[in-house]
Amino acid sequence: MPTRIKQNWTLDDQGQYPRQVGWSRSRNGKLVQHKFRLGNDLKEAKRREQKLLDLWNRMGEVLTERPLVWTPNTLEWAKLIAKGACQIRVPKPVKVAAADYASWLHRIQRHYPMISFLAEDEAAYVSGVEKNRSMVSGQIKDLEEKIEATTETHIKNGNISEADLSHRGGLLHDAMRTYIAWIEKDYFRPALGRITDGGRTKIRQVETLIGRHDNVPLSTLDETRIEEMFRYWRQRPFKKGTTHPISKQSAEHYIGELKRFLRWLHKSKTFDWRKPEDFHEIKTKVDAAPDEQQKKLMQVATFMRDELQLLNEYATPLERVFLLLGLNCGFGTAEIASLLIGEVVLFKGHGKRHQEILKYETTDADSFIKRVRRKNGVYGEHILFPQTVEALQWAIERRKKHLEFRDAAILMLNDHGIPYNRPTKGNNRNQQIPNVFWRLNQRIKEQHPEFAGLSFGKMRKTAGDLIRRFSDGETAGIFLCHGQPVATDDLAEIYTNRPFGRVFEATRKVQDFLTPVFGAAGPTPFSDSRLSQTAYGAAKTRDRILKLKEQGKSIREIAAALGKSRMTVQRYLRRHRQPPKNPE
Repeated sequence: MPTRIKQNWTLDDQGQYPRQVGWSRSRNGKLVQHKFRLGNDLKEAKRREQKLLDLWNRMGEVLTERPLVWTPNTLEWAKLIAKGACQIRVPKPVKVAAADYASWLHRIQRHYPMISFLAEDEAAYVSGVEKNRSMVSGQIKDLEEKIEATTETHIKNGNISEADLSHRGGLLHDAMRTYIAWIEKDYFRPALGRITDGGRTKIRQVETLIGRHDNVPLSTLDETRIEEMFRYWRQRPFKKGTTHPISKQSAEHYIGELKRFLRWLHKSKTFDWRKPEDFHEIKTKVDAAPDEQQKKLMQVATFMRDELQLLNEYATPLERVFLLLGLNCGFGTAEIASLLIGEVVLFKGHGKRHQEILKYETTDADSFIKRVRRKNGVYGEHILFPQTVEALQWAIERRKKHLEFRDAAILMLNDHGIPYNRPTKGNNRNQQIPNVFWRLNQRIKEQHPEFAGLSFGKMRKTAGDLIRRFSDGETAGIFLCHGQPVATDDLAEIYTNRPFGRVFEATRKVQDFLTPVFGAAGPTPFSDSRLSQTAYGAAKTRDRILKLKEQGKSIREIAAALGKSRMTVQRYLRRHRQPPKNPE
């Protein structure tokens, strides 16, 4: 019997979120839905409910009894999940042998992978595992001897050939699917309640490898065949359904994942396969096509200052926050979506010791973002433009309207209180921030058809380019939190401090250069927070019309400048006509 899913979330009289998941028997034997209380944190309550639903659905696959009800064991686990347990310790029954205890623990972990089970009696569990391993090893050895003897007899009698034995070590696709299952476990993060973005990318890459390589026996996976697999990607096959080769970067990613899979397979106890002796000598470098080598000589696409002015002028407050974080700190979508409240340090300078290390004087009038870049674990500090400080103050006030406002919480949430890095229902990468920026570009193009409209990813490149323009390449690398900004010295990061003072100096020079950009937002860039994008765009159009009218422009000239009809300009002027001043 399926469980009903309640849509609305309200606190009960105990101050917790109640949910009914699964079925159980009441005292009179009647089937009733079981109620769980999931705490008072909405985000955490939703995570716990999903885990309960996963457990209940898995029970329907494992158990054959109908109608399906919570068993004593699964109900106990469910109650612990409802209380927020990330791991469940399983006690050892008094009269159960250690070997049976270990076997049962392995069996329930296999049946219910959404729960992390631990042995409460660790000594008994270890002892049981050793006993089981010894027993199984003996059984396997006996079976292998029997199989080998039987196989030799069949070969001599001509019943089977050597080729028929090629599947004994397993098949490539089975190994790759087992590797995917390992990725799902290894890249799962309890704090997120899911696997990481990087883990999902790896799974997609392995699924592509499955689709592009034959399902050959692992016993045939020798040095020659592995070289063929790498060569397939080095030569950059066509994209599916096209006659265009995949990019050099994509080919390198697939080769890298294929390497990682083969290293995992070498260590796996599930499959009897080992890397060939010269595995590391196999060529894996992808050569760029001549036209792509020519592109390297071209300059990186970045925003010009007048384009940044238009972006800041037409942006809503939320769009302006994204724009300024990209321009001030070199943040892309991932950095903005993962920024924590506690990583924003407003109006607090560094101590004397730190200032001496930085060789840069800071005061409590300065504000910073101090964080570790999640992608590579590199620490970075960014001194903030005054308008970026305003943007973050606005963002913090907006964030206070949602639950879990604390230093370790994500700062930027959408209007529904959902992080911008949460995957979609289809488990795809969240594109809300790039989409918001694309809509901003479209609004500008309506008024300025010549506007280039680069993607949001170019904002990080623009920021790095500006820092390099006013400093040097090493400073730009530190600003962008690259892993090794000093290309010729891989030990510099171990023995020296990163010179963030030089980054701050360059940032202040960039700030001066961008003064017209900040001015384009007007004197109150974050005052219209309640307006929708459409209404905000209309307000900007109104302001531009009134400004041009004050400059003495005619209706025809205003209409031409803004790409509006004269009727539209007249309508705006009638609505916002200023009353005549009283004569003195």
